[in-house]
Amino acid sequence: MNTPIEEHPYLLTLSSCPGIGPIHAKKLLLSFGSAKKCIEAKKIDWVQKGGLSPKQAENLDSYRRTAIDAKTKDSEFYRKQGIRIISILDEHFPVRLKHWIDYPILLFVKGNIDLNPLRTMAIVGTRKPSAMSIELTKKLIQDCTKHNITIVSGLAYGIDITAHRECIKFGIPTQAVLAHGLDQIYPKAHSKAAFDLQDNGGLITEMPLHTKLHPDLFPRRNRIVAGLCDAVVVIESKIIGGSMSTAQIARSYDREVFAFPGNPIQGHNSGCNALIKRNVAQLVESFDDIAKNMNWQRNSSSSEMKQISLLPELNEDEQLILHALTGQALHIDQLMNQIHIPLHRLTLSTLELELKGVIKVLPGKYYQRLA
Repeated sequence: MNTPIEEHPYLLTLSSCPGIGPIHAKKLLLSFGSAKKCIEAKKIDWVQKGGLSPKQAENLDSYRRTAIDAKTKDSEFYRKQGIRIISILDEHFPVRLKHWIDYPILLFVKGNIDLNPLRTMAIVGTRKPSAMSIELTKKLIQDCTKHNITIVSGLAYGIDITAHRECIKFGIPTQAVLAHGLDQIYPKAHSKAAFDLQDNGGLITEMPLHTKLHPDLFPRRNRIVAGLCDAVVVIESKIIGGSMSTAQIARSYDREVFAFPGNPIQGHNSGCNALIKRNVAQLVESFDDIAKNMNWQRNSSSSEMKQISLLPELNEDEQLILHALTGQALHIDQLMNQIHIPLHRLTLSTLELELKGVIKVLPGKYYQRLA
């Protein structure tokens, strides 16, 4: 279901309360079933049902008394600006984000954006790329055109903005994840690109209105970039930088990480070389390398298909999975989003189907139907 507009002020209050982080906010929201019921509950219920400490309950009680009116005004601003508030109770909330513990309880989204696309790939890199890395980024984007891939990046200088602009040029869906609220664009020089990409993509942030830019917010932004993607590609990076952070986070989320190697003498790509040496990232030299690893080829081989008449008896969950995989390979997150069965049942059923020989597991936690 979609989050009702009347819920928005309460969601904004819950998500912004000092001392209540995303883990506690998520538990409260899921325990009470709605933000309104949560905010209007008694302090003792927050402690008993939501797991808050008495001090946290006091903080929330004090905060809600003054916050609701202000958040009602903010909610109206979002509505007038065409900004959607997507909560974890919303059917459109990104399924990929739900695989790590501290995902936010809501996102602010603007544009014509699909938060659960078939395939997603983050392209990240230095803010001061070499001419070769800029051309490499452009070539990578152009090679994505026939593979139904959504490109995610951070709207920063350098590799990020190059990727976004190429996506706009070639009509590829692209999502820009921001480290601030949607009442501003940083850097301002990228305002036009931020506007243009909304026709076939959009802007995403977990930050509310009036959030001041701060260095600590960029690592938080990076975890959203990593969480939204099936794969992260690092084009160029020195040993220290935001791209290295995104790659490490992606790896911790069990996402695929790829890196283009650089000349060790020049040193401008020492970060990518380090990711490869440490087995954080796989070495790639082209989009074909990525597509092969992720099984993003446009067509499946007919030789891998079996006759439907040879199918063994399947239970209901297995039939749902097999139907979803008809004509396409899907990531486990996409399967969950399509067939709506719990992860433990999905894992068990995919294993059974693999043992029965009717699906196979591909690199990157993708599943392909063989019958």
